[in-house]
Amino acid sequence: MVVLKGDFAVILAILLLPLFIRDSFVVSTATLAVIYSILSLSWFFMEKEAGWNSLAHSIPFGIAAYAIAINPALIIPAFSLSILLFTAISFFGRDKFVFTSFIIAIVLWYLSHYITLSLNGKVTGGEEGFSFQSIGLWESYLLSSSVLLIFFTSFLLLRRTGLGLKIEAVRDDEIAARSIGIHAFKVRIVSFTISVFAATVAGICYLLYFGHVSPEIFSIEVALLPFVASLIAGNRWISPIIGCYIIVIVSRAFSGILPETHLLIYAAVLILSPKLRRWWNASTH
Repeated sequence: MVVLKGDFAVILAILLLPLFIRDSFVVSTATLAVIYSILSLSWFFMEKEAGWNSLAHSIPFGIAAYAIAINPALIIPAFSLSILLFTAISFFGRDKFVFTSFIIAIVLWYLSHYITLSLNGKVTGGEEGFSFQSIGLWESYLLSSSVLLIFFTSFLLLRRTGLGLKIEAVRDDEIAARSIGIHAFKVRIVSFTISVFAATVAGICYLLYFGHVSPEIFSIEVALLPFVASLIAGNRWISPIIGCYIIVIVSRAFSGILPETHLLIYAAVLILSPKLRRWWNASTH
């Protein structure tokens, strides 16, 4: 309980700080970090609570942004499509899920370059993507910050409910969970839905902030971001949030000297990932 209160205090501190500094560069950096934190938190729930390691959260993240940019009425079909994709991939099993999901994410990244629309004789989309009305910097920051707090709180509360216990039971031992009457497949669908919903909301926040979406949103960098962010800062619920802030702040700070700084961070974390996992797991016991 003390740890959770400390985590809430840290989150509130980093979310409130830009409101006092009131510098556009700081707020824009913080907004991107918060949006990526929502995405990473959705991934962390699926990995930590449901036990499904994924490298495909760029799928609901990107599909949601594209759907809203093309036609807001498409958001429900887009949300449903993401759940269906995750469910279909899950039939390959937990061991193959991470690699299969990554392959699907790469395929969507490739196909997104060919998504075009013809309006009034003008072709839009393709590599340039689609535009949408941005709600503004401060509005985006307040919206995304509120969403992050809501999801962070909701995920922690969910763990204490009957549903949360069922999700953990299926994660730990699916056969044993079935033996006591838990419908493992239904629990899997519910956990996928919760995770995809959070990633979908993150994609919407992304579009409302930037006012534009392109194939970059499906890129390998975005697909790997939640995994890298969580490994940087530990194995707690606040870890993916802190990790995203580190990646975004360092990237922005060195953008003038080395524009691809984040790729160096990715490379270092991926190389050290086995040791980092053992280190963080040991520190939580």
